[in-house]
Amino acid sequence: MLVDLVNGLDASRFRHTIIRGVPVSSEGDYLEHHPVNCDVITLPELRRSLGILTEFRTLIRLIGLLRRLQPDIVHTHMAKAGVVGRLAALLARRRIRVHTFHGHLLHGYFSPIVGSVFVTIERVFRNITSYALVVGSATRQDLIAARIVTESDSAVVLPGMKQIIRKDPQTTRSALGLPKDRVCVGFVGRFTEIKRPDRFLALAALLPDAHFVMFGNGPLHDEIIRRATPLTNVSIFDFTTDLAEVFAATDIVVLTSDNEGVPLSLMEAAAAGLPVVSLRVGGVAEIVAHEVSGLLANNDCQLHDAVLRLVQDESLRASLGNEAQRLIHERCALSDYLSIHERLYTQLLAR
Repeated sequence: MLVDLVNGLDASRFRHTIIRGVPVSSEGDYLEHHPVNCDVITLPELRRSLGILTEFRTLIRLIGLLRRLQPDIVHTHMAKAGVVGRLAALLARRRIRVHTFHGHLLHGYFSPIVGSVFVTIERVFRNITSYALVVGSATRQDLIAARIVTESDSAVVLPGMKQIIRKDPQTTRSALGLPKDRVCVGFVGRFTEIKRPDRFLALAALLPDAHFVMFGNGPLHDEIIRRATPLTNVSIFDFTTDLAEVFAATDIVVLTSDNEGVPLSLMEAAAAGLPVVSLRVGGVAEIVAHEVSGLLANNDCQLHDAVLRLVQDESLRASLGNEAQRLIHERCALSDYLSIHERLYTQLLAR
């Protein structure tokens, strides 16, 4: 999303600087494989893990950088970077502070006590945020109900999707050691509790005639490897930014999460022309039309039946995949994504 934004906006009107944390080695460096037309500053202190001293050092570094760069707009992404970044922008006297909510942490991520702390912080930060962009209508409504964003100073934005041309499936599967004569069911995402990779493995145990492929990494990686070991129809690979390879290795993409905003993995699968199966969580229904571009389920039993149905029906896989690709480019045009940001930035500067 960010690379498309930076590279897509008119360079004669907008000049960007990306300030980011250190990429997680096991998940790869996205910017290493996707050139971006701007300066990139990496802060070693900015990491996923929480720590009071680390956050304080990050804050001080950010304040110094923002005072030196003097940006007209500070636009933050993700939860932790959004909090530290907006606070640094306030202390550096940067008046326009925009934040994009790619999802929310209202439930499913933390204990009730820790979750309430995050909600309180975001409610306070609402007062220092000039405008909020929210990925998905359902997520925006949840944030409005939680008094984290307001109707007047927020809007929905969906990522702009470009077509993904799959590599040759037979060649790709041969290179990865995957069976070429079986339907491959894919999981693409971080191995965390909220993503429920264990639910994906449970599907694999119940559907031995299909092969299940997982692309990802994360805190549950070792546990998932251990749990997958007895299953002969499961292959696990580290996360890769080569989506043409990921979707060449799969025939169906399954989302098993307990909570999501608008999942990018499903949008990317659709852009590659693959059918998807998902639980009805978060904003999934905004991008997956049931029985049109994919199949949606209300519980684990329905999820199993939907995956089995697609495994057994090649023509249904093809028709859903074709319609998924058409709809995703219709609903999530890159030109619309760029226009929303251009209008917002222009309006905020005009104030």
